[in-house]
Amino acid sequence: MLKIFNDLAFFFEDCYRRISVREYAKMMKISPPTASKVLTRYQKEGLLQKVEDRRYHLYYAQKENRQFIDFSRLYWRIRLEPFLKYLEQRLLSPPIILFGSLAKAEAKNDSDIDLAIIAPKREIDIKPFEKNLKRPFQLFWFDTLADLKSEGLRDNIVNGYILSGRLALWQIGKNVLKKES
Repeated sequence: MLKIFNDLAFFFEDCYRRISVREYAKMMKISPPTASKVLTRYQKEGLLQKVEDRRYHLYYAQKENRQFIDFSRLYWRIRLEPFLKYLEQRLLSPPIILFGSLAKAEAKNDSDIDLAIIAPKREIDIKPFEKNLKRPFQLFWFDTLADLKSEGLRDNIVNGYILSGRLALWQIGKNVLKKES
């Protein structure tokens, strides 16, 4: 993985976690001065925020930063690669959309992986992937998004991050595109 993904992995995995310089150094197996430089650099780039608590400098994700959100989505795209390949072998390149907390860079340690799959439902074994990622999967199968009754869920999916395949307008549906007044 790229250096930035390795450096910020703890923040992508749990966007609400506050990590001290010493804790980060221990987790990354680097010296505290090096950890301080790394974290300060990402803070200056706007990817992390810093707060002082007594004598400790704590860093946490800058969840409103567009770049952080994009990096977070790419991080999860890379982490989900084996699962996406597995699905593409069993289905014919369906659109697969990451939505929910992981797509919004609002992940917590206990967040599940919300995926919308635009294809007829098939039985697949997700247990090995859940074990590897240490997160449960929440799979939503749709023939088209027009079949979806919940407007909130539909908006969440449409505004998600396309991991695989292409989302054609016919899959979204005409009634989804025009807003009722």
